[in-house]
Amino acid sequence: MIRQAAQPLCRIHPETGRRALYLTEIVDQIVGMTAEESKPLLQFLCRHATRPQFVYRHQWQKGDLIMWDNRCMMHNALGDYDRTQIRHMERTTVLGTGAPSGYAI
Repeated sequence: MIRQAAQPLCRIHPETGRRALYLTEIVDQIVGMTAEESKPLLQFLCRHATRPQFVYRHQWQKGDLIMWDNRCMMHNALGDYDRTQIRHMERTTVLGTGAPSGYAI
């Protein structure tokens, strides 16, 4: 059985004060709503967040370095790279802050 954990649906960036959606297509429901009630709203928010004007698609080249702030950016690895080439990847995670109210599971 997979355990569900409530996560904030919207986060406020601690440095900029800007709000950012914090969701993916796998979010089941919004706390306080049924899954049936949540579905149309979650679908609308995901469609909105992934509109072309909000998407950056990187075309990888040798020596590229990409960094992003998970507190305000959705990201998705597509796996459309040349699998015959060796890739070197490193990940660094910085301890974050707590989450505000307004949760989804």
